[in-house]
Amino acid sequence: MQTVEQITEPYSIRIAGIGGQGNILMGITLARALTLEKKWVVQTQSYSAQVRGGISYSDILFSNYPIDYPRTQQYDILYIMHQKSMEAFKENLRVNGILIVDQTYVSNIPRMIFAVTRKIVSLPITELAREKLNNPVVANMIGLGLLAKITGWLELENLKKAMREYVKKGHHELNEKAIELGFSLTSKKFRVRDERLKYVGRGFE
Repeated sequence: MQTVEQITEPYSIRIAGIGGQGNILMGITLARALTLEKKWVVQTQSYSAQVRGGISYSDILFSNYPIDYPRTQQYDILYIMHQKSMEAFKENLRVNGILIVDQTYVSNIPRMIFAVTRKIVSLPITELAREKLNNPVVANMIGLGLLAKITGWLELENLKKAMREYVKKGHHELNEKAIELGFSLTSKKFRVRDERLKYVGRGFE
């Protein structure tokens, strides 16, 4: 049997990888795109002491209403870019939340995740950036397009507008292609329900 609780807090996303993977830019761009969707948004970020190679992450909280408290311990979406961050944050996904992983650098999804959710998308995102666009640096923008498709939260044009604010003009076209590629990678659409499951039983999504 499942029990539910009404949502009384913002939707939450953690984008986590290691320094140099572009997850901070990804988080800033996502936050800006959500403001273009007329949402209230809080975005924070954290770097490890070893900036390149150490764990870093960006948190985004958004709501249709003002946000009273800008932090959470559990996330509706975990976007994981590296195995180090998978191990560090595997317990921070809400029951029935969404997990997106870059299979290029995440070789193992812990078994405990499958007891928490079945909303899992695993794709070799950085490898696809290298193969399709000849530039692994834009893997983060592929991730944004993918996230937009999976959730239905964002219009692609708002993602592109946000990207243009933070990326140099000469790189706009490449990054737009990356966003579009990410959007095309899956037909899956998951929704963060208007109610959240407190625990998982048979038949959960």
